[in-house]
Amino acid sequence: MAEWHVTPDYIVRNWTDELFDLMVQKFVERNDREKNYAKGVTTPQDNTVSPETLSAMSHGFIKVKRERDGD
Repeated sequence: MAEWHVTPDYIVRNWTDELFDLMVQKFVERNDREKNYAKGVTTPQDNTVSPETLSAMSHGFIKVKRERDGD
């Protein structure tokens, strides 16, 4: 519960079982990613996207600004 910065009472009164299950699932996934990162293990989800690909995928909503030498 410290992970979510809420008290047990708040969870009992305000979260559905579905939300609690989802939060636990995402917590476990994040915890596993952190452990793998610490061990140096990478997964396909850890891959990065080139600026060109990101720009193309954003349909113009994101503009990629490149730094120039000397800036």
